[in-house]
Amino acid sequence: MIERILVPLDGSMTAEAILPQVRRVLHQNRSEIILVRAVNEAPVVGTMEDGDAALEAAREYLYGQKEKLESAEVRVKAVVRHGAPIDVILKTVGEEKATMVAVATHGASGISRLLLGSVAEGILRRSPVPVLVVRPFWSYELWGSTGGERLPLRNLLVPVEGTDISTVSLPGAIELAKLFGMSILLLRVLEADKRPSVTAEEHAEAVKQLKALARTVEKAGVEALTLVDVGDPARQILDSIRTRGIDLIAMTTRGREGLSRLVVGSVTERVLRSASVPLLVTRYSDQILKTDVVSHRGQGTTSAPRGRAC
Repeated sequence: MIERILVPLDGSMTAEAILPQVRRVLHQNRSEIILVRAVNEAPVVGTMEDGDAALEAAREYLYGQKEKLESAEVRVKAVVRHGAPIDVILKTVGEEKATMVAVATHGASGISRLLLGSVAEGILRRSPVPVLVVRPFWSYELWGSTGGERLPLRNLLVPVEGTDISTVSLPGAIELAKLFGMSILLLRVLEADKRPSVTAEEHAEAVKQLKALARTVEKAGVEALTLVDVGDPARQILDSIRTRGIDLIAMTTRGREGLSRLVVGSVTERVLRSASVPLLVTRYSDQILKTDVVSHRGQGTTSAPRGRAC
């Protein structure tokens, strides 16, 4: 997943906030970085010279970023093209065989705009590969002016539902957990809205599901913790960041239709809008679903942190 990381840049400091996180991955793995910058065609009222000048300015900027990374012995490629940003980015993902896209949002207030038609929203909706989403303030705290690592990555949260779809993000989560030596917390939140409590049967089924997933995680050599909570899923996920020391969240979206629901208030949207840690977002499709991830076979044990545990 992290062999070839595509990083869209638009010349802003906000977009560049993703670079500290990418550098962190590079410290653990010899990934190749693909920097991409899209330049919209010159407007009708403009001239061909205007378009050429914009392309040259974009190329100069991107190659400047490329030189900085190369000076740190990073394998990097720069791609500058005319066209709509989303189309250019997604086309480059295919042409360069990128395995992940890494992008920064515009922070707390900007995330609403991000989910209502921005470039990042289009990437989340259509990307065939996982998308690492980082809010700028998190990156600034992560990497100081000296370039030293400040915040360790210890715990990765993977929220799951009662369907196989929500486990699509698990392979990427396992890969990152192995890379950074993280533990994975598998969280299942049983919604109790408009009813007094969940049934014993519901809780038992959730425990069974998480234990099966934990066996898959542990077979890959990663410590797995399991937790069943009751309440509002988004609220419980966000609360886990603070109470259980979560450093990264891996979640699944449902593509085009799913992101429309995401915009109007789904669990993923609410987590994206408020999370204080990076998110690895994987788009679900029938081709992506890994049957081995959701298999209920195998052996293993699990342990549980604070809360209503399995």
